Amino acid sequence: MIDRSFIGFEMEPFDATLEKGQMELFAKALGEKNSIYCDEAVARTEGYASIVALPTYLIRLGTRDDLTYGLFDKLGIDLAKLLHGEQEFILERPLCAGESLRGVKKIIDIFDKKDGALEFVVTEIQYHDEKGRFAGTDRCTFVIRNR
Repeated sequence: MIDRSFIGFEMEPFDATLEKGQMELFAKALGEKNSIYCDEAVARTEGYASIVALPTYLIRLGTRDDLTYGLFDKLGIDLAKLLHGEQEFILERPLCAGESLRGVKKIIDIFDKKDGALEFVVTEIQYHDEKGRFAGTDRCTFVIRNR
């Protein structure tokens, strides 16, 4: 069983810049048709500072090896038993290329079901912009199969 005392554990803050080229590739890979996500001229015409990040783009910022595998190592999770359960993104406002964000990943819950056969680890990354304003949240639930 995963030690419940890890609930509330926060990893070191990290910085991430929304890079236009990566955002364009992400939007194209998902087949996004709205040009504000991949054409800066269109985005500016619509009133944005640059191209707009898709809400799911936050996953690219928070899936670095040190944030993901480092946490699993700390918790003693066997990767062969790990499943991705759910992902949720909440944006306070549209995010644009060129913005810098600071994220903090935190374990917000650990629980089990089926008498411990399944354990769940819920993490959340809160992002704030350069002025310290809340920008968005990336919440993820991982499932660990124990039997």
